[in-house]
Amino acid sequence: MRRNIENEIWGKTLLSLYRHLGAMANSIDNLIKRIGINSAFNHHIYNSTFVDSNKIIELTERKIKIINLKVLIEKSLDNLKINDLKVLSLYYIDGLNYKKILEVLDVSERTFFRRKELAVARFAENLNNLGYGAHRLNEYLKNESWIKNTYYQVINSTSKVFGSKKSNNQYKLMKLVLNDFGSNHLNKSFY
Repeated sequence: MRRNIENEIWGKTLLSLYRHLGAMANSIDNLIKRIGINSAFNHHIYNSTFVDSNKIIELTERKIKIINLKVLIEKSLDNLKINDLKVLSLYYIDGLNYKKILEVLDVSERTFFRRKELAVARFAENLNNLGYGAHRLNEYLKNESWIKNTYYQVINSTSKVFGSKKSNNQYKLMKLVLNDFGSNHLNKSFY
């Protein structure tokens, strides 16, 4: 297997985001509801219905993109061998730290990290085989700054994608997404 580092970075990025995609889709639904409700009370603003309709359409398109990513990730995971799937699921999807995974899998630290890197490489290869290599993902997700931000975090990280302050980073990710989705329609108490 010929490894492609950029594809692997995208693989790690998508795996890191996978468990958050459902929450992101729900957040978009909540934003759309709020825009609709707020639109009913903005009669004094010229073209507010037009602006709100366009925002709802944009948010709906972004939700479709999130759903498509979720399906793409699942298809790529489905094509993995069971051992690769276990390692990636425990680390990225379940969010266990590697020490706990060592206990669960009963393997050495070196073995775990080797298996994880090989599993990520195979996952990235599956993405590429489905037509979503690095170039296509860069193009497809170029306007999704919250995903690109995670991509750059993966590039800058050495051993952990989100570091040790996982809950703080999850909060920052959610806030970034909501800001990116145009949360200016929301009041500040939503955060």
